Amino acid sequence: MGFPNRLIGVHLYISERTVKNHLANIMAKLHALDRTHAVVTAVRHGWLSL
Repeated sequence: MGFPNRLIGVHLYISERTVKNHLANIMAKLHALDRTHAVVTAVRHGWLSL
């Protein structure tokens, strides 16, 4: 399971709302249904390695 938005915000020194906005933008650009789908899409395109 991934990190909650609040914890991501704490680590990046941004608000939880900003995290939500960034995630929404990423998911829209990738046509992802959820975070997992976004990660899978990024890995398949070689934009992210695990």
